[in-house]
Amino acid sequence: MVVSVVKETIELEQVTTDANGNAYLTKRINLDSGKRHQLVQVDTFVDAYPSINHDAEIVITPYPAIPTNMQYETVTPHNNRYPAGGDDSVLFKERYFVYQSSASIISKEQFPSAEIAALNTYTFYTDHVFINIHLMADPSTTISNIAYSFLMVLNDKSVSVMEHSLGVLSEQHDAMCAQVMSNGRMRSRNDLLGNVFPMWRFGGIRPENTFTPLAANTFFLDIASRDEEQMVTSAAIRTNVADARQMQAFDAAFGLRRPDWLREFLNGGFEAGPIRPNPVPLKYADNGNTRMF
Repeated sequence: MVVSVVKETIELEQVTTDANGNAYLTKRINLDSGKRHQLVQVDTFVDAYPSINHDAEIVITPYPAIPTNMQYETVTPHNNRYPAGGDDSVLFKERYFVYQSSASIISKEQFPSAEIAALNTYTFYTDHVFINIHLMADPSTTISNIAYSFLMVLNDKSVSVMEHSLGVLSEQHDAMCAQVMSNGRMRSRNDLLGNVFPMWRFGGIRPENTFTPLAANTFFLDIASRDEEQMVTSAAIRTNVADARQMQAFDAAFGLRRPDWLREFLNGGFEAGPIRPNPVPLKYADNGNTRMF
């Protein structure tokens, strides 16, 4: 495994934001080909104070980061931020609020955090990385004196052509980020109580269906408990078994009118249905042909 250190800068005299107040900068850095790269450490630095105060987000990606249709702030028109830091296409993400004067301290947040980014284990296979900067200010505003420095430490390891090709293909697909992401679900307290733990709603075990114990035989089969001992047909027994197999609401008893354990005490004939009648036995002529009836 070879450790490589990449130092790079992005310096521009000025940029002008678009009608939504956004300006995007991108720089490509080539890496060794045919290797698995591990981004171990990342550091960024603002070298100069710009002409106006503005927000900025920096992402390091294997492919150019595509701005989404999601907002950076709801109180400003900046509605084309980069993908979230947890997206598979993002190796590192950082947010700044850059002041035009050294009298104020630059606000800075990053993902992964500084503690984790100091020993990052995320790997990628592409033969390049892109530094992407998104500057946000008022619409059609010129921002002057832009200067950023970057330091990346990578562990490079040679891998097979198959592993490298599959890794590059996967990263190409990850780079096609969703324009609008919505992957969470709103849940209420009642939903969590009833669905996450279906056996209990507000405490206690689910109710149980039982047979009426008028006679010992009714424990297994729903037959008459009087002296006449009426016979129960196979169809009626299968109906009872089907009732025992019906899905019920989370706070209702198992089975429909019959407990779910009923089928455990039945033989296979009751559950599988009647046996098919035997076919007509075949008869053969002397020459081996089947005789028809």
